[in-house]
Amino acid sequence: VKNVLDGARQAATSARKQDAEKRLDYFHDGQLPHLLAQLQEKFAQPEKLTPAFVNVVKKVVSLLAQTYTEEPTRTIEGSEKDQALFAQIAEQSDLTATLKTASRYTKLLKTCMLRPVWRNNRLDLDLLTPDILDVEIGDSPKDLKTVMVTHYFDSGKPEEVTYSLWTPETWQRLDYRGNLIDSGPNPYHTLPFIPLWDRTPTDSFWLSGGDDLVVLQEAINEKLTDLLHIIQHQGFGLGWVRGSEGGGVLQTGPGQMVELPDNGELGFASPNAAIEEVVGAIDKLLKWAAVSNGLPAASLSTDPTEESGVSKIVSNAELAEMRRDDIGRFRRYESKLFDLIRIVWNAHNPGKQLSESATMRVDFADPKPPVSEKEQAETWERLIGLGLISPVDAIMEKNPDLQTREDAIALLLTLRDEAQQLGEHSI
Repeated sequence: VKNVLDGARQAATSARKQDAEKRLDYFHDGQLPHLLAQLQEKFAQPEKLTPAFVNVVKKVVSLLAQTYTEEPTRTIEGSEKDQALFAQIAEQSDLTATLKTASRYTKLLKTCMLRPVWRNNRLDLDLLTPDILDVEIGDSPKDLKTVMVTHYFDSGKPEEVTYSLWTPETWQRLDYRGNLIDSGPNPYHTLPFIPLWDRTPTDSFWLSGGDDLVVLQEAINEKLTDLLHIIQHQGFGLGWVRGSEGGGVLQTGPGQMVELPDNGELGFASPNAAIEEVVGAIDKLLKWAAVSNGLPAASLSTDPTEESGVSKIVSNAELAEMRRDDIGRFRRYESKLFDLIRIVWNAHNPGKQLSESATMRVDFADPKPPVSEKEQAETWERLIGLGLISPVDAIMEKNPDLQTREDAIALLLTLRDEAQQLGEHSI
């Protein structure tokens, strides 16, 4: 019974990891090998087909992952030393870019992990995907007991694969056979991993979902390949001759004459290729991929016509609700990440610590509808006139590279002085 159970677990783990690898390939434009294998299964002579694909997976996932469309404002409530240290850590670890990728991977894979790690004398941030992870949980998916990370090498040799096995008390380095290479106490006394979920987990650590997008991507790729095949083989007419002895090929062209026998005929046949039907099927699949993931059909439509007002309102409301849910989750993830960053940083920097009383507050930017320069200027002028904002707020919004209000004030003063000088020397 134990062997049967172990075999079932191993099969489920292998399927989960292969699915994660496949989704990552699809997201990063690595669909060609999968498409070639798909054609190999369905066609007798796949080598005669011209494979073609468009990356629908990446488009849909990027449209859904709206949490970090703009960089959030992170405020460290603590000493100036805490603020300076965290600013250094955020820059070295490329914090915002990593979290933006993490939000996309969470939409794509449904479950990921973040790990602050001390590497090369600085704190870095690793984004770990299900294809290299194994976990052991307690009574709840949130009760994480053990994490194992698989380390592959570019050579692809199985004997070079190693594993890192973490518990709150210890860590171990294992070879590809599971033999112990190295071990020691866990210096952090907690698992240095933060799970990221696309929704609240209930019965499983690894969330399901997203299969519809993968299946639709494969169907679209197959239809695109069909379309190229139809255009190549049925998109051109074929000349014919009736009444001749047959068996030969006539080379004809403009200005040439062909001698035909009595009652002979010369013609040109145009095949009835189903090009419009295939194009319509591809367009329908694209729209289904959008609608089934909560996006407006126009977001993946090849029709340049304007989306209707009602459709915009409905789709924007659905996307706004999903974004609010995502922001709520990632606000908690960022808070946990700050606490874990402090633990890892302090363990390796005894003389330069982040204080235990320091906390982080994250303010996610609200997305704004696109407006023209004229409309934006009129809005700023009206808000400044009402005293709701100052010119500093306007110039910081126009120029996001201005990090502080002091920088914005300095730029405003420079612009004012230049305007005065130009006015004095005007002709």
